[in-house]
Amino acid sequence: MYYAIGPVLALLISLKFNQASNKKTLDQVQELQARIEKVETTVETIDKETLKKMLVTISPVAKAVKELQEAVGVQ
Repeated sequence: MYYAIGPVLALLISLKFNQASNKKTLDQVQELQARIEKVETTVETIDKETLKKMLVTISPVAKAVKELQEAVGVQ
């Protein structure tokens, strides 16, 4: 009789532990997905701002280079 109760009890305990472990892992995955989405939106915002700033910075330089090329006669 004890030969049957031991394995069944071990099976039930392992099933409960497995269920709790899977729930904990699922919660961690969902939390990490939320953090990844937040980082992606932040990076997209920063990229857009960086491109605008670069355009504002490079435009006067490009105009100055063009003026210098015209002054020197290089085209």
